[in-house]
Amino acid sequence: MVGSSRLVELRDTAAQRLDERRRGKTGVAVQLGHCSRSVGAADVAASVKSLLPDDAYLVMTGCDGACFQAPKVTVNTSAGGRSIFANESPQSVRSIFESPEETTARDHLLYGQQRIALDGCGEIDPVDADDYIARGGYAGLARALRLSPSEVIEEVKASGLRGRGGAYFPAAVKWEGARSTPKEPRYLVVNCEEGEPGIFKDRHLMEGVPHRILEGATIAAYAAGVSHGYLYINAEADLSANRMRQAVESAYERGLLGRDILGSRFDLEMEIRRGAGGYVCGEETTLLNTMEGDRREPRLRPPFPTQSGLRKSPTVINNAETLCSVPSIMTNGAGAFAAIGTPDYQGTKI
Repeated sequence: MVGSSRLVELRDTAAQRLDERRRGKTGVAVQLGHCSRSVGAADVAASVKSLLPDDAYLVMTGCDGACFQAPKVTVNTSAGGRSIFANESPQSVRSIFESPEETTARDHLLYGQQRIALDGCGEIDPVDADDYIARGGYAGLARALRLSPSEVIEEVKASGLRGRGGAYFPAAVKWEGARSTPKEPRYLVVNCEEGEPGIFKDRHLMEGVPHRILEGATIAAYAAGVSHGYLYINAEADLSANRMRQAVESAYERGLLGRDILGSRFDLEMEIRRGAGGYVCGEETTLLNTMEGDRREPRLRPPFPTQSGLRKSPTVINNAETLCSVPSIMTNGAGAFAAIGTPDYQGTKI
């Protein structure tokens, strides 16, 4: 079966590689993101690396959102034990390896949350596709590729997913609008500009679960008839851009981007573009202007980007958080997503 059989092969291979690297070892995860780096997480990570015993491995994860606990270190033993250490310093992490007892500072903020976009953030290796695939990643894409583009659009419509960039426009309606515009090529732009001061939701996603963004973007591209996608990342978000770049490379290596994705004959090229700087660049038509080398100012509408966007071609522009909800919808069905939230605004919000 197109998509599924190839994904099963990838999942088996991913699990085998992870097992070879991690079997019988203690896993130590240090949450390192733009936010936690500001309170010394990079120094904590360096200290952990220097103290790491031979029977342990280190994973540099993204931040799970509990910023008041940063810098945060999680220890998972080969026997299944789990300890969480909050507000660590380069000096205090020594005690983790001397007496790794479970701290009382558990994830009380996160306990009981139903996470969709941020699921696994703060736990998995963000840039290693094997880690994401072994936990069920790209299952939504495999299912989407078994359906027709119109069936994917209808599934996402039924979920009620609206854009998480602020305008809350129905996501699938954008895809449908671009697909119905009789002009090629069509483009997809993932809006990761996030220029608002002190806002880190899209950076959490890029730094913690970048493969979920890529999976959602690939599904959207398939539905909209897109052959080329761009990740538009804030000019100052260097850590986000670096992790997205590594994730893109990892996806290409496994045939999850490029030609004949999962044996479906669907092709998608993906590249990274850095923002031009300035809050206004998050506005979608300003974003397009900067990509074309023009002034960072909005365009008059209509025409809308789905009709005439990048290089006057049909262009879908979705926020990173929007796309991170798509894999769950395609994996679990529209009804599971629509059952969360309110009748008019289904699903979760970071």
